[in-house]
Amino acid sequence: MKMGSQLKKGLIILAGIAMLSMSLAAKEMVTYPKDNKATQALGFVKLENSFGISSSPEGNTVYINSGGKPLERVFGAVEDNDNKFSEIKNNKVIINGGVLATNGFWEKDGVKAVRGGSVYGGAGQNSVVSDNEIIIKGDSKIGGNVYGGYSHRGSVINNKIVIESNSVLFGKESILFGGRGSRNINVKDNKPEPVDVITGNTLDLKAKNIKVKDIKNFEKIVFEVSNKTRQNDKILILTNSEGAAPEKPEIVKISSKVTDISETEKDKILAEKNKAINLDINVVFQNKPSKNIKNLKITLINAENGLEFNKLPENIEKTEKGYKYSVKFEKDAKNLYAIINASLIKN
Repeated sequence: MKMGSQLKKGLIILAGIAMLSMSLAAKEMVTYPKDNKATQALGFVKLENSFGISSSPEGNTVYINSGGKPLERVFGAVEDNDNKFSEIKNNKVIINGGVLATNGFWEKDGVKAVRGGSVYGGAGQNSVVSDNEIIIKGDSKIGGNVYGGYSHRGSVINNKIVIESNSVLFGKESILFGGRGSRNINVKDNKPEPVDVITGNTLDLKAKNIKVKDIKNFEKIVFEVSNKTRQNDKILILTNSEGAAPEKPEIVKISSKVTDISETEKDKILAEKNKAINLDINVVFQNKPSKNIKNLKITLINAENGLEFNKLPENIEKTEKGYKYSVKFEKDAKNLYAIINASLIKN
C-alpha cells in the first residue's frame, strides 16, 4: 500500500469535518454513528465516510460502535487543511462492533493493496505522533490496516494497539502497524526522515485466534492469558504468503530526490533504518489463575508460510499477588510457543 504518497497528498487536501468546525480545542470526544456528520477527502479519491477529529491534536476519544454506514477511515486526531500540529498525542480510538470497509484497491506496477477500511490513532505530515491508543473489541470488522500512528516525516513512537475480542475480524490484507511513515526516506539537515516509527510501539493481545496478514514496527508484544486459555490455543495468526518476521521493520529506501549524499552514506542510513528490532515479547495473566497450571502449551504466533526469529524471547519467572508463574519459549519453522506453569500462593 503506497500510503506515503497518498497521505502526503491526502493530508494536504483533507476537507474539514463538518461536525468539527468549532475553534481549536483540546480533548474532543465523538461517537459514531450518533455523531454521523463526517465527510472528508483523503488521497486521490473522495472517501465519503471517514470519521475523526481535526480540531484538536491531543487527548481526544473517538468511539466507533455498531450501526451506521461502514466507515473508510477513522482518526483519533488528524491534520487537515486548516490545522497543522507539531505533536499528535494521547488520543484514543475505541472500535466496538464498528465496521471499517474497504472500497477497492490501490494498484501500482501490477501490485494491489487494500484501499480504505483503516484506523489511525493519529496521523500527520511532519508531526511527532505518540502515546495514542487503539482498542478493538466486540464484533468489529476491520477491512484495512490498523496504525497506532502515522507521520509522513515525523516520529511515531509509544503508540498501542489493543485487541480484546475473539470475535474481531480483519481483512485478508490487513496489517497491524505500531507506527508508520514514508517508505522513501528524505534527508534534511543530515537527519533521515521519518526519524523513528518503532520505539515503544506496543501490540497488546487479550484475545485468541487473531488473524491478520502481518504485524510491523512494534517494539513490544504482550500476550495476555486468561482463565479460558486452553492447551494448543493459537493467539496471533499471520497469513503473509512471504512468511512473517516480527523482528524486521517495514523496509524503507532512500528517496530518489536525495542527491547530495554519497552512496556510502545512503547505505549507512539504510543499514540503521532496516536493522532488526530488539523485540520485547511478554506473557502476562489478565487475572489471578483459578487453579494451578501445569505445562500449558499455547501458540503465541503462527505463520504457516514461515516464522523468522533471530532469537527466542527470554524465559519468564514472576511472582504476582496470590500466584507465581513461569513461561518457557520454544519455536519451530512456523510457530512461537509458550509453555506456562502457574501455582497459587498465600501472600
